[in-house]
Amino acid sequence: MSISTNNMKLNLNKCKAIEKDEKWIEQDIIVPDSMPDAIKIINISSIPYINDIEVNNGRIKVVGKINYSVIYRANDDEMSVRGLNVSYPYTTNIEKNNINNKDDIVIDCRLKNIIYSLPNERKVAIKNELVFDIDITESMDVDIIKEFPNDNDIEYNKCKKCFNNIKEKKRSLITSSEDVMLKKESPAIYEILKVKCKIKDTEFKESYNKIMLKGVLEINLLYLGEGKNICSETIEVPFSSMVELSNITDKCKYDIKYNMRDLNVRINPDIDQKTLNVDYKIENNLTVFEPEEVEYVDDFYSRTRDLKYDMKDINVATDSFDIEREISINDTISDIIPENSRIVEYSLDTSSVMPMLADDNIKVEGVAKLNLILQNKENNELESKSIDIMVNQEFPLEESWKNSNIHMKVDDVRLNVIQSGNNVDIKITIYLKINVENALNISSIATIDDAPINLKDISSINIYIVKPGDSIWKIAKKYKTSMDNIIKINKLENPNLIDVGQKILVIR
Repeated sequence: MSISTNNMKLNLNKCKAIEKDEKWIEQDIIVPDSMPDAIKIINISSIPYINDIEVNNGRIKVVGKINYSVIYRANDDEMSVRGLNVSYPYTTNIEKNNINNKDDIVIDCRLKNIIYSLPNERKVAIKNELVFDIDITESMDVDIIKEFPNDNDIEYNKCKKCFNNIKEKKRSLITSSEDVMLKKESPAIYEILKVKCKIKDTEFKESYNKIMLKGVLEINLLYLGEGKNICSETIEVPFSSMVELSNITDKCKYDIKYNMRDLNVRINPDIDQKTLNVDYKIENNLTVFEPEEVEYVDDFYSRTRDLKYDMKDINVATDSFDIEREISINDTISDIIPENSRIVEYSLDTSSVMPMLADDNIKVEGVAKLNLILQNKENNELESKSIDIMVNQEFPLEESWKNSNIHMKVDDVRLNVIQSGNNVDIKITIYLKINVENALNISSIATIDDAPINLKDISSINIYIVKPGDSIWKIAKKYKTSMDNIIKINKLENPNLIDVGQKILVIR
């Protein structure tokens, strides 16, 4: 006979898995006929993007492109420094046995290492070591029992937890093509040498069954200006998108993550040499959830019957939140800048800086590379220089995180470099994002049936000796009696405090 229960259905995320995969992508950059020969490579930067993924059980096909900024010394009497900004597509496969088609997969890509050479004056050979960060989540409906109505024969234990009940998940692209003007006082652009970009100042606003997403693209340019001068400029491009939703309530919370999927920055000569055309694609991954405190049955049994049911144990994330920590480094590096040289561009590579758990601490260590592009004031020649910055800091793990799943990554870097003659003063702030995911093993049960059992096989009087991990609930379940019965017979003042080796009298 089927047992009647009052159930509640929740849509919960299974505990996410974080995977990594590294691939070498080899490509050849061809100097176009419209540009002079390359004599020497001064600096190369590459930014990988993911345009599309295709999941087939155990395999992810990744299709993307790599944007290159190549600064080279040219065989050109008029202008010895030139810049080449090009894009090349790539396709690679990632093999992961724990991935299936039902998973919600978000992949981000970053450059770990780059090796290049100049086989001849028209070709640059490049090897990119790319790291693919793979976030794997799966949401599923979980049936939990709230109570057994009108069934006095069933003993059940209840507990109370807060769950993030998922209402909706949406993934969409924010795309745009915009013309952006430099400041009035900025020199006109002859040629773009290098482009960097990051997303900042993101926010959202709810409106009925819609949510407005807003943010800013901060684009840093290094370019050849009028009179062959090396110039730098920062431009900001606002972006926004309206996302339609269907299950918004006043209690809803939002988890929004952005990933840059494409960027192209070009001079728009149809307007003037101070206007840039900016094409971009930003992927946003939006999860709408409602925190709910739920009292539910986490264990049960019948005192007179054998209960039959299919139980699925699921490791779910009850809730998840992000915390930011800052790591600050201040240093002065002496005698690093050659005479008559100035810094025209700087950046920090933190791909080798890794956060990790060590005992009860979060440790961040590795080598950050400070990359400088220098210009000789006398002949305007450019050269690049790299400086290793040691990172080795740690901070204690908060007590409330110790039984949680913790995922960490370097989320952002702020860098300020001030030249003082041959010396440089550096101020670095590394922003570490810590995702804390509280996990719970929960049982999902759809239907329960009963069958008779022979109570003669269970002794009516027992003396039980408490073992490690025992509780009054477990003892009552073992002997098909009630907790109240055991508590009264043994005159237990605090049933939550029983000692290993203690004798418990059980009378059915």
